[in-house]
Amino acid sequence: MRGIAFELIVNLACVFLLGWFAAGHAGEPKFFIPVAMLDIYAIALVISGARQFCALRSPDYNEPIVAIQSRLQRLRLARIRATMWTLLFAPLMWLPLLIVASRGLFGIDIYAAVSPAWLAANATLGLVVIPVAIALAKAYGSKLERDTPMRLLAALRRFAEEG
Repeated sequence: MRGIAFELIVNLACVFLLGWFAAGHAGEPKFFIPVAMLDIYAIALVISGARQFCALRSPDYNEPIVAIQSRLQRLRLARIRATMWTLLFAPLMWLPLLIVASRGLFGIDIYAAVSPAWLAANATLGLVVIPVAIALAKAYGSKLERDTPMRLLAALRRFAEEG
């Protein structure tokens, strides 16, 4: 529960900071669009974390043990799905994060510092990584499922098969 609460606090802080940045750059689409993407991503993480936190805060100890275990299993699956979605979209978010963080923290305009081809290549790479990650998860996930670092790949593989 502490981990979920910490994630929720960090994500709420990110939503606030991103909103503050967005308000200051509302008239500049080259900064507003990336910050809006990041803010939507952060809001989705807040919603997911809040749902998980509420699910943990409200166990009814008068229920049968099997019902409590079932609720905890559903929460575990929700955490796995949230992690998968986070990792699935992370390659798309790093370029907007670079643009916003460079401007917000250092005052650097990435658009002026690098070529448009570099930006396009990195955006394309972010898009290409997603199907490659899903393919790797499908190919190797079941073989490495018992290996702790590879459990996430297995979860991603199951997610890809379900969706």
